[in-house]
Amino acid sequence: MSSHDRERLWAGDTVSKPLRFRWKQGEYVGGVSYQKVRALPHQVLRALEDVRRLPWVLPRTKTARLVARRGKRSWVELTQGNAWVEATYTAQIVRVSAHEVRFWLDPTRAHDVDDVWGFFRVYPMGRLHSLVTVAVALDVGDGIVRMLFEDRIQSVILSASRHIRDAVETHDRLAAR
Repeated sequence: MSSHDRERLWAGDTVSKPLRFRWKQGEYVGGVSYQKVRALPHQVLRALEDVRRLPWVLPRTKTARLVARRGKRSWVELTQGNAWVEATYTAQIVRVSAHEVRFWLDPTRAHDVDDVWGFFRVYPMGRLHSLVTVAVALDVGDGIVRMLFEDRIQSVILSASRHIRDAVETHDRLAAR
């Protein structure tokens, strides 16, 4: 990350790096975004691991339903989209360390996307803030959705860290009342 990007982060801006790549038979869109959040890391991670809060924490998430939980691994069915297009799929979600949650598509369950995977990382940023990093790679599959919506989907993916900030900071303000 450049010094200019670090300055933007400290100022509260979202810093993002879009990515497009081919891997195996898939064509992926997504990227990495970074955001300073006025909350401690455990507060941000708690919001990301609370299935009931995911519709408010993740952008364009209409529903989130816990399908199963075994140990540190959860299966969560997500429906995401807008009025024109939506996709439902089940993601396996695992807390892999004190600072990182990884997720990926469960291909054994019904899914409207060909593949998705990524991570959330949350580290302290000063005394009262956290640095949230969101990385997502999504293969929406071939067809009309890719042709018409792929750029918009990538924009939503890159807004995820800002969306998490807004949801966590708003929730903390409301909880303090």
